[in-house]
Amino acid sequence: MNIAQKIAKESTITFSGMVYGNINRYLYTALLARWVGVEFLGVYSLANAIMIIGEVVAKMGLETGVMRFVSRLESNTHKYQMQEIIQSSLKMTIVFSITITILLSAFAWVLTSIFRGTLLLYYTIIVFAFTIPFNSITMVAAFATQGYKLLKYKVFTTQFLNPTVLLVSMVIFYWFISEESAIILPMSVTGVLGSITMLLILKKVSGVKLMGVLSSPFDGQLLAYSIPLMLVTILQTFMHWMDIIMLGYFTDASVVGLYHPAARTAGLLQALLISFISIYAPMISQLHGNGDFREMSRLYKLVSRWLLTFSIPVSLIFIFYPAKVMLLFGPDYMESASVLVILTIATFLQTILGAAGPILSMSGYTRLVFWNSLGAFILNLVLNIIFIPKFGIIGAAWSTLISLTALGLARIIEVQLLLKLSFCSSRLYKPLLAGLVTSFCILSIRSFVMVYHTIVTLSIVVLFSILIYGFVLWFLKLEPEDKDFWSGLIILRKRKGTKTIMNIARYEE
Repeated sequence: MNIAQKIAKESTITFSGMVYGNINRYLYTALLARWVGVEFLGVYSLANAIMIIGEVVAKMGLETGVMRFVSRLESNTHKYQMQEIIQSSLKMTIVFSITITILLSAFAWVLTSIFRGTLLLYYTIIVFAFTIPFNSITMVAAFATQGYKLLKYKVFTTQFLNPTVLLVSMVIFYWFISEESAIILPMSVTGVLGSITMLLILKKVSGVKLMGVLSSPFDGQLLAYSIPLMLVTILQTFMHWMDIIMLGYFTDASVVGLYHPAARTAGLLQALLISFISIYAPMISQLHGNGDFREMSRLYKLVSRWLLTFSIPVSLIFIFYPAKVMLLFGPDYMESASVLVILTIATFLQTILGAAGPILSMSGYTRLVFWNSLGAFILNLVLNIIFIPKFGIIGAAWSTLISLTALGLARIIEVQLLLKLSFCSSRLYKPLLAGLVTSFCILSIRSFVMVYHTIVTLSIVVLFSILIYGFVLWFLKLEPEDKDFWSGLIILRKRKGTKTIMNIARYEE
């Protein structure tokens, strides 16, 4: 397969998993919103934000570091060197994550008082802190398998297994124990099962064993590369959850509960970005290592265009029908409709400009990536401090839009100046024109479909949007790479079943 077909195949595997995973997480959030109410959902959101930030520190950027270091080696000739890198990354993750768990548990009462929370928030933070080592190990192990340019294992664990366990266990705890247990316990059950599964898979892929992990020394070179990325990820995670944290500080858990569903919905667009980046990043790393800047430029333009193409239809639905989308969570969340519009625009811009970020990090500009993230973080923090007291959840949404746009623009400018690579191409007009036509069409039927039930309205709009958008793109004619992309999908579709999944690696060798 050529590069477009490989991207199509691997990104489709990732996207399929993320669609399933996001549907489960979306359903999880929607059921919690309806069953436990706004305040309890706010408690969950705050504790979840604290846990995720703790995980970022615990991983120390090692998930990206191990992927980059492993992806640059050949599995046939550097098997033991790859094992040493993976073992060292896992050992460092275990040590750091246990340390973070102890610290979070010790200071849980301080965090509870900062957010003016109840005992429920305190206990939730404690239990979520216990989950951090398991989640951190899962992610580092998953990225290690990604370094072999295999995405199926990471997708299976993080997008199929974990979301399913999370949703099912939440329903069981809610119906058979209590509302409080439905908030607190599912995360830990998911973390334990996910880490066990991922470690067993990693052993199969790389031959890494537990005793090798425990006896492995710290890899100073790996850690030195990863720490700047850890700082970047901390800042990006803070930015992602800054709205929740600052709303919790300036307002209360109920306001956080109103904001969370809109943020979760707009965040669905990130599935596209992550799906492409998962295979795109190790490819860029390999091309940069070989000095093939011409192919890097072509791949950069190609992925940027595909990100724009696939993100437009979803964004239009969230922007033009936000009230109907928020009704999925219940009537109490209708006032978050305007928040959904702003956050959708923010996530849309983040997605279409997102291909520049991996180029900087995979090309070795980790310090520049850090300074970019630091600048965006400070901007987001200042804007939240100014806007939230005055405008509430609308102010939080505008802070995110402005800071994400600034970060995306900075990255594409730096890639242009440092590596002489541009994401712009004359072919971008096709998805943009198709988007304009689709916008006009779905707005023209708005008065007719809004009277129906929420599910019916959204079903009609989704179908109408996809058909119109797809027809216009077809009318404007597909590019040769687009045909290769669809050929990759056909290859994937024809080779169904277990045998296909186990043989995907052969295409990459």
